[in-house]
Amino acid sequence: MGDDNRLTILVVDDESDIRDVTALAIADAGYRVETAADGRQGLDRCCALRPQIVVTDVRMPGLDGITLLERVKAFDPLIEVIVMTAFGEMETAIRALQRDASDFITKPVNHDALLMALQRAAQRHITRRQLAEYTAQLEHTVEDQARILHQDKMMSLGRLAASVVHEINNPLSGILNYCRLMLKILGRGEAAAEDLRRFERYLKLVESETDRCSRIVSGLLAFSRKTAPSFGPVDVAALLEKSLSLSRHKLDLTGIELVQHVPGGLPPVSGDFNQLQQCIINLIFNAIDAMPDGGRLTIGAEALSDPARVRITVADTGEGISAEDRPRIFEPFFTTKQDGHGTGLGLSTVYGIVQHHNGSVDVASSSGQGATFCLTLPAADPGDR
Repeated sequence: MGDDNRLTILVVDDESDIRDVTALAIADAGYRVETAADGRQGLDRCCALRPQIVVTDVRMPGLDGITLLERVKAFDPLIEVIVMTAFGEMETAIRALQRDASDFITKPVNHDALLMALQRAAQRHITRRQLAEYTAQLEHTVEDQARILHQDKMMSLGRLAASVVHEINNPLSGILNYCRLMLKILGRGEAAAEDLRRFERYLKLVESETDRCSRIVSGLLAFSRKTAPSFGPVDVAALLEKSLSLSRHKLDLTGIELVQHVPGGLPPVSGDFNQLQQCIINLIFNAIDAMPDGGRLTIGAEALSDPARVRITVADTGEGISAEDRPRIFEPFFTTKQDGHGTGLGLSTVYGIVQHHNGSVDVASSSGQGATFCLTLPAADPGDR
């Protein structure tokens, strides 16, 4: 669009008289007008000028109007094309419309029909351009949300990894000591029958502790993996157990008592396991941070009916949330933690994920009275279970 904000119209016709008259009528209507003497010149000028609308004759030597239409649309689908056909060439007009022409007018060109076609094409161009801009903005928003989601996951992973060091270090130290002891005994000479029995016991312990380390590391790798959301039935009990297995060592380090109320036979929920796990771990970490001197963390779940849903609760006996802060806790980057101890992404990420799962998040808390977060998620369709 030009600096004066008028739409630019390119008129393409190999007959100079018709081209000049058409251009004059369009200019009188307030548009900026450029002209081209044939299809090839019209395509070149279209690429150089990027007009909003092209008005082209159908029958031209070399590059005809239908071919010009196809190439213009390939170059820029937002450019509207109006074709001019001789009276009786309705089949050609239909071919043009099938190739996304905005409109067609018949020759000799009627002034009013031309202006009406231009108005429709102008409105169509503006609408399609606005839609394209909105789509691009929406895609950018989705990319931002995905980036924030992954950023929050990486921060949670860092906190998990820091506490896992202690969890893995103990079994590794045991494995190392057992191996050194067996090597020391073997270094004395041929092992006796009693030594072999001790080796068998040591090796079973080494196997058990190695498996424990492997499960911890595997859980971290699965949590850290960046995957596209994949919705399906999610076993709630398995979801909570997996989330707790990754954070149990952190609970032990802070002396927090864990209480679970997860009945058997819960219906699966519809969702993405990895994203829901991220929600649960975020809530567990927030609860741990709220109880620096220890306390009790209660994880619960229950089936609801009408409609079929599952409610997951994460409750702590920590410092609670003040009435002043409660309305803002799900805002991105809002945090009540000290500098360096939180970015304010955790709860906003939880809220976004649960909303994307067609669920809801509620919180009950008051200052000094702990906090209870409830995630309510739709049960999976029985046919998908």
